[in-house]
Amino acid sequence: MHLHFHVQALDEPSPGGSRLRHPFIGARAVATLDVVSGGRVELGVGAGWMPEEWAAAGVEFSGRGRRLDETLEVCRRLWEEPVVEHHGKLFAFPPVAFEPKPVQKRLPVHVGGESDAALRRAVRSGEGWIGMHHTPESVASVLARLEELTKAAGAERRLTTTVAAPPGPLVDVAGWRASGVDRVLVAPWQRSRDALEGMRRFAREHLAGRRLQGRPVRSRCTG
Repeated sequence: MHLHFHVQALDEPSPGGSRLRHPFIGARAVATLDVVSGGRVELGVGAGWMPEEWAAAGVEFSGRGRRLDETLEVCRRLWEEPVVEHHGKLFAFPPVAFEPKPVQKRLPVHVGGESDAALRRAVRSGEGWIGMHHTPESVASVLARLEELTKAAGAERRLTTTVAAPPGPLVDVAGWRASGVDRVLVAPWQRSRDALEGMRRFAREHLAGRRLQGRPVRSRCTG
């Protein structure tokens, strides 16, 4: 089991108002989590979709993609290089050392979004792509486009694909197995109060007797 860490768009309010999180803060939070977890972090990132969040931060919504790209660039260098100096359009700092490094030499980044810009970002900067609330049928066109962009970029590695299935007790397990998606996030319940029973039922029906990372999967789920 891996730990999934999603970078929040907004920092806490300060006397100067809310602001987008600096790469130092995000990189340190992720690196710390990777250290204390023994190297099990997978980072999910996205440019966001809600203009109100960016307006509250005092940052132009139209520039969110460029900001995410430079943030990822800075974070990667902080995680992997012994000394980093950066002079970009949005962030600039003199030579700094960033320690401790993450346990993982290449920390997995999964990029969300379905626009061409987001898919290109996944190919360019990520180890994986994340899509939300798809069916096996609806995700097919996105996977095809992702494959096109990967080939056009000359990328040799294959992205890990993760998709969230629509919430509800009926999960098309057979359809997902045939879809080509690597991982599916399921919420097999309709209402929050039914979540635990929904997970128990899903485990009994689909996970009993299987093994996860070398260990048997038990069909018991407790809160």
